[in-house]
Amino acid sequence: MFTREKIGRSEEYLTDESKMTGHASNVLLPMTEQELREILRVYNSKGTPVTVAAMRTGVCGGSVPQGGDVLSLERMTGVIGIGKDERGYFLRAMPCTTLKDIDSILARRDFSGLADITEGACEALRNEPETYFYPVDPTEMGGSIGGNIATNASGPRTYRYGPTRDWVRRIRVVMADSAFADITRGECRAEGRRMGFAAGRNYYSFDLPGYDFNGSVKNAAGPRISENMDLIDLFIGSEGIFGVISEADIYLAPRHPLISVVLFFPDDASALSAAKDIRSDGILDPEFLEFMDGKSLDLIRSLKKRDPLSIRVPALPEPAGSALFFDIRKSDADASFGRLAEIAGKHGASLDVSWCGHEPADIERMRELRHSIPKTIFEYVASLKGEMPKIHKLGSDMAVPDAAADEMMSFYREKLDSAGLEYCMFGHIGNNHPHVEIILKSMEEFGKAKAIYEEFAAKSAELGGSPSAEHGIGKIKTQYMELLYGRKGVEELRKVKRILDPNGILCPGNMIGRSHEICRSCETGAGHLRSQGG
Repeated sequence: MFTREKIGRSEEYLTDESKMTGHASNVLLPMTEQELREILRVYNSKGTPVTVAAMRTGVCGGSVPQGGDVLSLERMTGVIGIGKDERGYFLRAMPCTTLKDIDSILARRDFSGLADITEGACEALRNEPETYFYPVDPTEMGGSIGGNIATNASGPRTYRYGPTRDWVRRIRVVMADSAFADITRGECRAEGRRMGFAAGRNYYSFDLPGYDFNGSVKNAAGPRISENMDLIDLFIGSEGIFGVISEADIYLAPRHPLISVVLFFPDDASALSAAKDIRSDGILDPEFLEFMDGKSLDLIRSLKKRDPLSIRVPALPEPAGSALFFDIRKSDADASFGRLAEIAGKHGASLDVSWCGHEPADIERMRELRHSIPKTIFEYVASLKGEMPKIHKLGSDMAVPDAAADEMMSFYREKLDSAGLEYCMFGHIGNNHPHVEIILKSMEEFGKAKAIYEEFAAKSAELGGSPSAEHGIGKIKTQYMELLYGRKGVEELRKVKRILDPNGILCPGNMIGRSHEICRSCETGAGHLRSQGG
């Protein structure tokens, strides 16, 4: 028996970090996969939609309900066990286990009570000379592993380690009709563009969309579709529209001691030029490479002036007009700092006025500096909701190829300056993926900003990039799917959904539009679901 509770008008289940708000009647709270399956069996039989939610840390409205009920996986939490295969160690977890919890368990090497997924794996990992960690860093350590997989989340360390998808070994997925599929990477592939797989008594068979996912840039716009694709990649990045992840195996990597560095530059152009030199250098190999423009630094200065204890870092150097933030491995320090000194001097910076530290407290303070920028903007937008209830956060999430990076940065500034909007740029310059955040002050500016972001999205696609590099699509960015894949590509994804979720109950509105668009009366040749005996 599962738990169902009424949702009040202002309940937390109706929003996420985008500050978009929705509506739903109840919240459903399974504790086990069996309870999750029972919920979907009941709701599918009635045709009642459910919106899957976990920690609600997304910024695209994916867990914001637009009717029906909320299916919150918050009680399905905990690490199950440790295993090892030919690639290395992996950790098995329930879907709402947070990255913070995973990191804590691995850092303490406390595997008591965990299962050996493969013989002796817990003891072997405990005795490794290095501590292991889950290297995907999507900024928000309070996010859930299931949510990260559903959106193919990424972040700063994508620069070295890649996105979530690259670290997923296996998932269990509960389908809309309550059947489940246990999917291990490499065990089920499409034949060309035809995919087939079993889930319980059902066998699903369907044509894949005809487009190819752009993997040459940082990209979180839907699943990684391609010929002969792995079945697991159909669900990673699908944002809950095909099935609900109930368990996952994620690979681990050795944790190397790091030194965090913040280099200050006289202006944005100098910092961006230095970033290019760092990326192309044959010696330097940072874990990530983050940019903070002059307006971001001014935002931090203003925040510290209002509340000196709000960010636990010293006052920024007065001449600093921009900054780069990155980690280097401690073992590479001697060679790295010699090259950094040369690059800094070439671009008007100096190691003498930079910040660096290897103690955990120092590393955390520099991380806090970088993440205080979006945090301050999120809080500001939230403060406007009382006066402007329809407002929500607007920030760019575009990535482009190396050759187009300068053109895209110029395009951002040209459009925003001509519109007279206040903004700042910060983030993942190592992947040509800075965030452009507009400091909104009115609904008029909100309208302007939405129109400009449409232009940004179109430009990124035109240049061979992605308008959704790390945050997914959710309900806020559905128009970007057609921009990337065309109307035909989106309709082909809808046909896949009709096969996997024929009653259209899973996460209506996510990625491919509203549930009323999933017409179930026009299926001709998309595929079929066959019930097996037994």
